[in-house]
This record gives sequence, C-alpha cells and structure tokens, in this order.
Amino acid sequence: MRNSASRLSLRIRHGLRAGWRAVFSELRTHYSAYLVSLGSVAAATLLRIGLDPVLGDHHPFTLYFASVAIAAWYGGFGPAVVAIFCSYFAADWFFITPRFEINFPRENLDEFLALLAFLFSCFAIAITSAIMRRALARSRSKQRELEHEVAERQRAEAALRQAQAQLRQYASLLENRVQERTAHLQETVRSLEGVCYHLAHDLRAPLRAMEGFTSILLREHSAGLSPTASKYLENVSTAAQRMDLLIHGLLEYGRLGHANFPLRTIEPRQVLNTVLRRFSSEISARHAEIQLDANWPEVVGNEELLELVFLNLVSNALKFMPPGLPPRVRLRAEFVGHAGGLRESVRFTIQDNGIGIPSDQISRAFWIFERLNPREGPPGTGIGLAIVSKAIERMDGRLGAESEPNAGSRFWFELPAAAQESWEEEAELKRDLATSHAE
Repeated sequence: MRNSASRLSLRIRHGLRAGWRAVFSELRTHYSAYLVSLGSVAAATLLRIGLDPVLGDHHPFTLYFASVAIAAWYGGFGPAVVAIFCSYFAADWFFITPRFEINFPRENLDEFLALLAFLFSCFAIAITSAIMRRALARSRSKQRELEHEVAERQRAEAALRQAQAQLRQYASLLENRVQERTAHLQETVRSLEGVCYHLAHDLRAPLRAMEGFTSILLREHSAGLSPTASKYLENVSTAAQRMDLLIHGLLEYGRLGHANFPLRTIEPRQVLNTVLRRFSSEISARHAEIQLDANWPEVVGNEELLELVFLNLVSNALKFMPPGLPPRVRLRAEFVGHAGGLRESVRFTIQDNGIGIPSDQISRAFWIFERLNPREGPPGTGIGLAIVSKAIERMDGRLGAESEPNAGSRFWFELPAAAQESWEEEAELKRDLATSHAE
C-alpha cells in the first residue's frame, strides 16, 4: 500500500511539474510578445524625440505606425492593441501641444480627425497582420503536413520497393525450386516408364512359353485328357493370351512415354486408309457401314502415333456394339475456328452407334486399365483409350468425347493445322459452293 501511494504521489508531482512548465512556457511566449510591443513603442518614441527639432508639432503619430505593425506581426492582435494605446498616449504626452500632459481632443477638429485616422489605420494594420499571421500559420501547418505526408510516402515507397525486391527474390527462388522438382519428377516418371517397359518385355517370354506348351498339350495329347482337363487347359491358354495382350498394351503405352516421335506434316487420309485396310475383314463380316468425309486437310503430327489413334478408336467403334446391330461409323475432319478469325487446328471426329458410355464416366474411360463394364460386353484390355490419350498428348493435341448409354459415342481430337494455305483453300471452296447453290 505504501509503495502504491508513493508511486501515485510521484506521478502526481511529475504531472503538476509538467503542467506548470507548459503554463510558464506559454506565459513566457505571451510576455515576450507584449515586451516586443512595448519596446517597439519606446523605440518609435526615442526616434521621434530625435527628430523633434525637424518635425516639431507635425506628424506626431507617423513613426508609431511601424511600432504597431511590428507588434502585430510578432505577437498578434493583443500586443498590437497594446501598442496602439501606448503609441497614442506617448504621442499625446510628448508631441501634441500642450506637451507633457494628456489632451483628449474636444474642440480641435483636426486633432480629432488625426486621432481617428491613426486609430483606424492602426486597427487595420493589426487586423490585417492577425489575418496574415493566421494564414501563415495555416500554410506552415499545411506545409508540415505535406512534408510529413511526403516523408510517409517516401517511406512507403521504400518499403514497397523493398517488398517487391523480396517478392522477386522469393519468386525466383520458388521458380528454381519448381524447375528442380519438375525435372526430378520428370526423371522419376521416365525411370518408372522404363522399368515398366522392360518388366513387361521380360514377362512376355515365360508367358509365351506357357501358352505354347498349353497349345501343344491340347493339340497332341487331347485324346489322353479328360474333358475337364481339356477345359482347364483351354482356360489357361485363353488367360495366357489375354495376359499377353495386356502386356503388349502396357509395352505400347510405355513406349509412347520415352520413345522419340518427330512431328512433321502428314496426310491423315492415307493413315486412315491403312487402318481401314487392317479392319477390312471385320468390316465385311459385321456388315459395318463406314462413312468418310471428302475433305481431310494436312496436319502436323506423327504417322505412327496417328495410326495408333485411328486404330484404337475405329476398333472400339466396331467392337462395342449391341448384339445384332451392324456398326455404323462416321469419320470426318473439319477446321476449328479460334478467336480473331484465325484457324489453327483440325478436328477429327469418330462417331458410332454403339452401346455408349455414361456421361459421368467419360473421363475414366481414358485411364489406363480402366474398363467401365469388365464383366459385360466385348472383351478388352482397358488400355486402348489410354494409348490414344498418350499419343494425342505427344502430338500437342487435344482429346475429348461425348456419349450417352445406348445412344452411341462421339470421340474427337484436334491436331495443329499444317499450313495457312489449307485454310484459304477451304474458305474458297466453301464460297464457291455457296455461290453455286445461290445460282
């Protein structure tokens, strides 16, 4: 309790001391203004006394205008008023006859008018000086605020430049780290693809041996086997063949990841004709209808990759069909318009009348080893569309699909156009067709 009371009394003493210092400082400021006012009046009086042999009784108030102006400019309106009254009494005492006494003008009109002119002029000087002092104080305050704002802005700009420099440094560091990790990730992916490729390649040899020996047993020793044993061997042979297809697809997918496929100008119609010749027997056997558009512009790509794309898409269009319904496949190519009227890509479309895919599962169809109906429908490996996606990616293209169950599917992909002349030729052809129809 005593320590708290002593601390409180100490704070009170410090507060009172600071308050008295502020009051004394204010009083010193006011006292100095009034002392300057009195000193200016005294100086004007002494100067007028020195000029008294020359001026005599004339111009008793002239020099006091300067003292009033000095008091008003230095101290303000209050010291100026004090200087006015002191100047009047000093002039009346020393320089207006009869001298050395106070004479209020009662009968002399000239003296009365001179007094009024002196008071009016002095008050005008005091008021004008006070207004100018306030204006000067406001301008100085605004200047200080402006200087403070400029200093704050300079500090903010310096802090902003420092933050920008740090941000650029962090961005550069982050970019370097991203590049390093991306390169490491790409190297890891290439290593995994290489491992998968070699692993699948090594697995095919014993698998082929197993399938071969099974075929020999069924062909040469089927008479000594029971029907159950023959059935088991047929199942083993079928499973081995399916496993070989899976490994072949995996090898093909891995090869797309690390092999070199140079891009150049190719003719997609020639590639498509090669693919259709491979399916000629299946097309005839299933009474399939293949529709091809006439216009197949050149694109920038790789013939081997484009053949893989057409091979898998046409195979799926022929394979995944409802029972008893002949396949009907339409293949076409068209230019794709872009912003600004420039055409840069060719879109290829393969449309069928097959069993279709649920719209919410279309993206899954392009995953590797993904079969949407593994226990129903035609057999498949689940790698074909993944190979298509990988091949389109290697050719810097785009891929998509639209489908509904039991309503067919429409797969499309885009590749860069070969030359601008192709666009111009197609536009001219369309204009000629439109003109001929109009005629």
